Amino acid sequence: MVAERNLRSKTKEKILRTSLALLNNEGEPNISSVDIAAVMEISPGNLYYHYKGKDVIIEELFADFEDELRQVLSAPIHKPLAIEDNWIFLYIIFEEIYDFRFFFFNLTSLLERIPVLRPKFSRLLSLMKRTFIGIFSSLETGGHLVFRGDEADILAERLTAHFVYWLPYMQLRGGSGRNTKSLIHEGVYAALTQITPYWGEDADPYADLLKDFMTEQTG
Repeated sequence: MVAERNLRSKTKEKILRTSLALLNNEGEPNISSVDIAAVMEISPGNLYYHYKGKDVIIEELFADFEDELRQVLSAPIHKPLAIEDNWIFLYIIFEEIYDFRFFFFNLTSLLERIPVLRPKFSRLLSLMKRTFIGIFSSLETGGHLVFRGDEADILAERLTAHFVYWLPYMQLRGGSGRNTKSLIHEGVYAALTQITPYWGEDADPYADLLKDFMTEQTG
């Protein structure tokens, strides 16, 4: 699949990049394939020759997002993160989501309209949750976190939901107009603070991490 996308024509690649920018900036419901063609200064028929409608373009964009996010989420599975790298890892996840934010702002509608995306998105969320559980396990083994019962599983589920719904939540709160760095920074900080109640006896490195993060956010 990745190899197939590497063989895209320059026109297809330009259509996807133009579409992504329009969908992100104007909102998916407000953009049609005709709008995309107009911005590219090509005929709707020419666009249709390459991609037969906006939903096909969205499927292709989601495939790009899935590939990129899977690579990110697989990193700590193959090699445990140092504790100071955890907030950077969360930041990268948020950056990937922000780069394809149109999908999250209109998530329910898109999954209903393009049902082929639903199982793919579900598998991506499962991978995200497993990644968080793996990180928690590593931190717990290092004495940084302490969980009882199924608390780690519940926290992983909660953080997964946090990443999916942070941008729509901030939009509802009127915060989507903030600059990108601030918006992502606040999302990462909110994620880190959800882990705070599970600090273990050897929590000083995590406390320092959170303190440094707060300093960078407010500095």
